[in-house]
Amino acid sequence: MFIEQQYRKIYSKAVHGMMLLRNHRINRHIVVFESDDWGSVRMPSLEMFDCLQKQGVRLALPQSYDSVDTLASNDDLELLMEVLSSVKDADGNPAKITLNCCVANPDFGKIKKSDFQDYYYEPFTETLKHYPHHDRAFDLWKEGIAHKVFQPQFHGREHLNPQKWLRYLQEGNKNVLAAFDAGCYSMAVYSNGNRDTVLEAYKIDKETEREFVRKSISDGLVLFEKLFGFKSKSMIAPCYIWDEYIEQEAADMGVSVVQGGYIQSHSSWQRSLGNRITGHYFGEKNNYGQSYLIRNCSFEPSQLAKDSAVSCMASIIKAFSHHLPAIVSCHRLNFVGDLKPENRDNNLKEFKQLLQKIVTSYPDVVFMSSDELGELYQ
Repeated sequence: MFIEQQYRKIYSKAVHGMMLLRNHRINRHIVVFESDDWGSVRMPSLEMFDCLQKQGVRLALPQSYDSVDTLASNDDLELLMEVLSSVKDADGNPAKITLNCCVANPDFGKIKKSDFQDYYYEPFTETLKHYPHHDRAFDLWKEGIAHKVFQPQFHGREHLNPQKWLRYLQEGNKNVLAAFDAGCYSMAVYSNGNRDTVLEAYKIDKETEREFVRKSISDGLVLFEKLFGFKSKSMIAPCYIWDEYIEQEAADMGVSVVQGGYIQSHSSWQRSLGNRITGHYFGEKNNYGQSYLIRNCSFEPSQLAKDSAVSCMASIIKAFSHHLPAIVSCHRLNFVGDLKPENRDNNLKEFKQLLQKIVTSYPDVVFMSSDELGELYQ
């Protein structure tokens, strides 16, 4: 196993190097902030977190997610809008963030009534009604869109592999059942001595599971348009794991841009056929005419905890020196404070410093959303 893991690392590094050489250059200073997991449940409350800890439920890695990540509250959204609006780019527009959104969550009540035999979901706007500080949240989403600081895009119907999740629930897995009763599914799963997760929405084990995933994408994109009033032009697969048929289904629904990194991981089904990873580069087009965007910077203070803005700025400078856009990964957990207000407050302060440094260092900088940058490559 150790030799295989080392081989994967070496192979992935080699593929990454080849992709760097193939990037399509662009002679503009463009910054895109891509933020995943919006709309998806994680940890409902600190009380539930403590309850699961006392029951001995081991949560998914990294644990930082479960201790701070939850649905964005009224305060979270207002404060993030305030920070984004505090700077202007060369065109006079504020900084904007691509909110990659999971448009639905499990309907825990209906699933339990079916004795875990059937899967049901609800729009995330319904989920918001179950949370105490979220009564204006979706109106604030729409306000952020109107002020051009928020641009929702598609992350998935839900950040969950329902087929695998239901199997564990039917088997009576203690970790999974305890998390279910707490209204979440981010626990680690231990089965037959192996550690697993149900967060990888498109990581199927066999070909027969494809149809469920296909339908989740088409249903999710229809629901996205119903909620926001426009189609999503880009998407990012949960946990960066997807196969080619995902791209085909999304393309049929109007998605023309695929967000990701230099390395794409494949599902267990594809790995069993020998397809482990695929390399991508800026400007590459797939068989369905979709363009790939590559994350080459990171602002993740909730995970890195130290000098995230400094390291992110260094990556932005490097991207610009190579005549590439700077696409910054910055997950939702960095901007929410309903569980721990200091998490949000400290990170927003650092984020504001990063934005100010960007516009000061590059007065000609332009802030774009993922779909807007994708149009350039299209």
